[in-house]
Amino acid sequence: MILLAAGVQASAHAGHKVNIGGVYISTFDDPDPDPYGEFSTLIVPIKRAGNLIIVEAKVDSIVGNFVLDTGAPHLVLNATYFRDMPQIANHESGGVNGEVANTFSTEVLNFSILDLYYKRLRADVTDLSAIENGRNIKILGLLGTRLFAKLAITVDIFNNMLYIHKLNSNGDINEADVTFRQPFMKTGFKLLNDVIFLKTTINNNILWMAFDTGAETNLLDYRRSKKIIQNFEVLSTSKLTGVGGSAFEIIYAKLDKLMVGENLFTKNQVVLTSLDNMGRAYGHTVDGILGYDFFMRGIFTINFVKKEFAMYTYKV
Repeated sequence: MILLAAGVQASAHAGHKVNIGGVYISTFDDPDPDPYGEFSTLIVPIKRAGNLIIVEAKVDSIVGNFVLDTGAPHLVLNATYFRDMPQIANHESGGVNGEVANTFSTEVLNFSILDLYYKRLRADVTDLSAIENGRNIKILGLLGTRLFAKLAITVDIFNNMLYIHKLNSNGDINEADVTFRQPFMKTGFKLLNDVIFLKTTINNNILWMAFDTGAETNLLDYRRSKKIIQNFEVLSTSKLTGVGGSAFEIIYAKLDKLMVGENLFTKNQVVLTSLDNMGRAYGHTVDGILGYDFFMRGIFTINFVKKEFAMYTYKV
């Protein structure tokens, strides 16, 4: 089972590494160049590959599928198609299965999503074949959070639409472009090392969980959840073996009550396992991850400038 489709976690400083499906790559301290384009709100069709959100984008002259992944810090390219890009720096990489892959940083001269453009955008190139093979779809790369740092995005999975919003001087979506109103949930978030953290509560225990559109399920750290696990309904357990023969347990469970912000979500499915490695890759401890089982509950908007997260009910 693939717990995270992309699983890209950010680290705090340049020279540290990030984890993409078990492969560690570099991070960037400097911000990406500002995007530009003649639009106020861009409406982008999306496709679905299992629980993944797929967006078509263009790298120089190459057009193809990218995974929208809020767990990724920046643009990541698949080495299968971009191994010949100019190399800025090389990095040693190790996967969870012990294999070593060549990973390097590069610079993309032109990158675009319809009428949204970037010039001289930095990216990492690494092997993403596991995502392709798992979903039987050609994947050129991952769209990380820094691409939208000056923008807001709205994802309507039900109608397969992504809205990319320019913001006014107050950091708000222009009134004429507000498509969805009266959210049933609105809460602030922390953006730590390019990772979105939402405040959640389970059985009166406060947990900070990362919001990751590349995660195929919700995850909770087993050790930090020990005092609340007795209230979970365990569905099944299994063991996985890592590098060096070390084994770790995965627990599949049902959680009836999860508070995100001030809103209650019921009938949640979660996977309990150790998230220590993810915490080290994030550069910040992580109590859990909110993935597909959470964000499929409604339309959601992320305002990266005001650091606000909102959800809206699907219109039937």
